Amino acid sequence: MAVEYLAFLGRWYNLPFLGLVAAGLGLRLVTRAGRRRPPGLSVDLLAMGVVGLTLNGALHDFGVMEIGARFPVVLGVAAVAGHLIGRGVRALRRKVLPPVEGVAFTAPGMEGAEARIVSRYAGAQPASGRAQWQDEAGVLHIVRIHTGGEELRFGRRVRLVGYLQAETSYLVEPA
Repeated sequence: MAVEYLAFLGRWYNLPFLGLVAAGLGLRLVTRAGRRRPPGLSVDLLAMGVVGLTLNGALHDFGVMEIGARFPVVLGVAAVAGHLIGRGVRALRRKVLPPVEGVAFTAPGMEGAEARIVSRYAGAQPASGRAQWQDEAGVLHIVRIHTGGEELRFGRRVRLVGYLQAETSYLVEPA
C-alpha cells in the first residue's frame, strides 16, 4: 500500500503539487530562520500543493477523468482553494494572534483599560500579579497589579482602577 502511494506520488501530474508543498515548507523555514513574520505565500503554496495532491488522488481512485484532462482542472481548483485557505489562515492568525508593534511595562495613566491576568494569581499585596492588554496601535502593555482584597486567578478579565506610584502597581477590579 505504501509503495503504491509512493509510486502514485511520483507520477508526472503529482510532481508540481509536491513541488508546491516543498516550496511552501521551504519558504516557511527560511522566514522562521530569519525571524521575520511569515509571508502568506508559504501558506498558500502549502495549501495549494495539499489540495492538488488530494484532488488528484480522489479523481484517480474514482476514475473520473483522464490524466491529461484532469491536470488543468486540478491545477485551477488547487490554485483557488489554496489561496482561499491561505487567506482564511491569515485572517484567523490576525484575529487570534495580532501582531505586536511594541511593548510597554507598567506605565501610569492607563486607568480604565481592560486587561487579562497573565500571572498565576493577583492578590491584595501591590505588584502581586501581572496583567496585559493590547491597544489599537498594536502595543502590548504589561502591568503589575493588585486587588482590593480578593484573589483573582490567571485568565480573569480585569479593569485597571487606580495606580500606586510608589509600588508601580495598578489596583484592579473584575471586569
